[in-house]
Amino acid sequence: MLMLFMHNGANNSNREFMVNQSLRSRLMLMAAMPALLAALIIGGYSMVNRIIDVRDTNAQRQQLVTDSYAAQLETLPHNSQNKQNKQNKQQMLLRQLLEEQDVRAATLIFNDGRPSLHAGPRLRPTSPTATTDEQGRIITDTSWQLQRSLRGNLPAQLTVEFSRQGQYLSTLENLLTLFLVMLALIMAAMIPAMRFSRQLTQPISEMVNAVHRIRDGDLSITIQTQAKSELSELETALQQMIAALADAQTELQKNVDQATLDLRETLETIEIQNIELDMARKEALKASHIKSEFLANMSHEIRTPLNGIIGFTKLLHRSPLSARQEEYLSTIHKSAESLLAIINDVLDFSKIEAGKLSLDHTPLNLHDLIEDVQTLLAPMAQERGLEQASIIYSDVPVALLGDPLRIRQVLTNLLSNAIKFTDHGSVVVRAMLEEDRGAEAIIKITVTDTGHGLSQENQKNLFRAFTQADQSARRQEGGTGLGLAISKRLVESMGGEIGIESCEERGSTFWFTLRTERAPQQPVQALSEALIGCTVTLIENDEYGRMGLYHMLSHLQLHIHEQHSLDGLMTTLDNGELAQSDFLVVGLPCQATSIDLPKLLNNLAAREIPTLILCNNPEHVSRWLETYPHCQVQSKPVTRQRLHSALLSLSGQDTLPPPRQQVRSQFPQPISVLLVDDHPGNLKLARVFLEELGVTVTACDSGQSALDIFQKHPFDLVFMDIQMPGMDGKETSKRMRAAEPDGTHTPIVALTAHALDSERRELLDSGLDDYQSKPITEEQLRHTLQKWVLDCPNGGLPDAPDNNDDSDQVFDPELARRRAGGRDQLADEMLEMLLDSLETDRPAISAAFDRNDNSDLLERVHKLHGATRYCGAARLEQAARRLEEALKTGSSRDRLRPLVSALCDEICALEQLYQDQGHAMTLGQKPNAP
Repeated sequence: MLMLFMHNGANNSNREFMVNQSLRSRLMLMAAMPALLAALIIGGYSMVNRIIDVRDTNAQRQQLVTDSYAAQLETLPHNSQNKQNKQNKQQMLLRQLLEEQDVRAATLIFNDGRPSLHAGPRLRPTSPTATTDEQGRIITDTSWQLQRSLRGNLPAQLTVEFSRQGQYLSTLENLLTLFLVMLALIMAAMIPAMRFSRQLTQPISEMVNAVHRIRDGDLSITIQTQAKSELSELETALQQMIAALADAQTELQKNVDQATLDLRETLETIEIQNIELDMARKEALKASHIKSEFLANMSHEIRTPLNGIIGFTKLLHRSPLSARQEEYLSTIHKSAESLLAIINDVLDFSKIEAGKLSLDHTPLNLHDLIEDVQTLLAPMAQERGLEQASIIYSDVPVALLGDPLRIRQVLTNLLSNAIKFTDHGSVVVRAMLEEDRGAEAIIKITVTDTGHGLSQENQKNLFRAFTQADQSARRQEGGTGLGLAISKRLVESMGGEIGIESCEERGSTFWFTLRTERAPQQPVQALSEALIGCTVTLIENDEYGRMGLYHMLSHLQLHIHEQHSLDGLMTTLDNGELAQSDFLVVGLPCQATSIDLPKLLNNLAAREIPTLILCNNPEHVSRWLETYPHCQVQSKPVTRQRLHSALLSLSGQDTLPPPRQQVRSQFPQPISVLLVDDHPGNLKLARVFLEELGVTVTACDSGQSALDIFQKHPFDLVFMDIQMPGMDGKETSKRMRAAEPDGTHTPIVALTAHALDSERRELLDSGLDDYQSKPITEEQLRHTLQKWVLDCPNGGLPDAPDNNDDSDQVFDPELARRRAGGRDQLADEMLEMLLDSLETDRPAISAAFDRNDNSDLLERVHKLHGATRYCGAARLEQAARRLEEALKTGSSRDRLRPLVSALCDEICALEQLYQDQGHAMTLGQKPNAP
């Protein structure tokens, strides 16, 4: 098997060798191989025969030489007189024997003991076991020895040794002769083979070279090989191929030239089209910008009379009206509210499209925000007979930093849509911690309803502008189709995502994520020790409502017994099987049931256990329980604070202080602040806020006085107004920096009425550490102090919430109260200070504009703008802000003229309103103006 494998391997090697050789080499090899084989066979045969002949001839010759000399030695005479003469003859014969061919040595040994005679070299030794060949020769290592016994007169033995060199030389001569003969035969065979191979391979080589030149693109070559037979046909085919390639190349070149010409014309056309498209794009962007500005301006202009319509319908509703008038008035009010909602959507969308949407970064309480939205939409849900529930998991952080207004807007939109398109069942809001990144948290909020659901096709276009998922006849709600598009843009602007999971007839779940920062200090809600460890029995039909209440009660550290249904509650009460507990919390269903609710509630109240009833119509249910002081009725959905307060009240304890007062706790260390502002109203408001935070405040109304005090006393922080007469805020800050002792650095925070982005960067570059936009709030001040004095890790608050954009009233009392931190008396004082300054501001502003003194005009407008931000004068504030921005950006007089006129008109409007209403504008009285 191994031999077969080796034989196959040899065959494969030979085959590969033949394949790798050139055609000429193969022809030469094929021609030389037969001659070589013939010479080898014949020469080998002749050589073998010749060697045998030489060997036999040498053996016979050696026998004859030995026998001849042995006979001569025997014939020598034997007598005593001639003994010496005979010995000499014997020695002479031995020497003659050495002259014979191939004789090496000879020895004559006498049998009678006389000394032997020897000629030549010493004989080669022979072993006792030495062999003899067929001719009787004794074989040594390099010679043969023949022995003859001599008879006659003197018996003796003759030994002749023959060398093998002669035979070897003869053999070599024969081999050389054979090699020369074979070489001559091979050369004779190679001569015609070479001529034949040249005739065959030369045309092929010329054709190969021609193909290489064709490959390189040379089609001008001509092939003239004078080949015969098949090679001639191959030559003809190559010539035809060259001609065809030349024709194809010519045609291809024509096509390339034509395509190049067409491409050049196309590129020129595309370049022209690109220029036209670029011009069209610029025109479209300009038109879009004009459209957005038009929408924003028109929305403001429309909202002004619309607010009047809504306000006067409310006033008219208080007067005596007939039933038909009540119906008409209700229709007018609902239509105006719907139109206002549409305008608000259009305004928000136009802001987003124009890129003017700004996000705040202020502290917020996510729990309160969700509960506020649910409470706001509770009447809408109760009207449709829907259950509302909020499930906020315990790992969700309470205090966050973000834009509460925009988060509330998104949540309100999703929740109102869920209520609109749900006929029965419930709407559930969930808040969960999606990802915890230390100082940053990703919160996921979902809104789940039990409505009709949406198909996959409708879900694709759901978040597009002016698109409504349900266009069928059963959709009776109005809307622009902008709500979800605005929500998507808002969520994405806040770094989150929004989406939907829905199946037809199985309801929908809208979800969005918020990327928020944790507030520097998480407020700890003080729990009443009177409730800790108490037991409560929770009775609620709705699964999600029961789950939300369970989370709230667990947060209060109560032990909870659950009852999942009201159906078997009567039997449980009759059998005395209701668990003993300190409180009963009963949620009544929204839809009518077969249960006799008055009887059931009376039976529960008769047990004299403090009972809290949660329902959609608390006024009606309260009448059933008027005689039971240990029972309270709350409307759904209940909030944590109301639930806590109700349980404390039922237990006989006082309610907790308002959360806002908990925020105003003293700092862990004394803090001294220098407050600088040239406007007395702004100075007073900021001073009140800081002092109520427990901060020692030194107030200055000019930059020079602030610098003098700064050089005398150390401060932990400086709040610096920027635009002041004389030495402005930036110059004052530079001099303060120069006056600081080595190794100290006092944080300086700018207070600006409305700084542009470029101005804000300039403030930070000029040596100030931070900036806050007016109107400032207590939370902003607290956060700034925590950041720069107490070294809290979280970032600052770039902007204060600017909530007056959605108000078109000349005077908005709610805005004034909010800006004053809920202090009505302080808000009234700020308004009086503003009204006192308006008598001189309007003529001064007009005079500065008439004499083209933009620097004086900017200073007066900035001061007025700062004053309006704390007084609830929404329209006057907006007009001052627009004029200040235009002055800062270097607008032309044609652009400034209408803005100055608008500002003066708003001043007159506020003064006229004060003349008409007087002290009725104070927050102690209800205003009668829109």
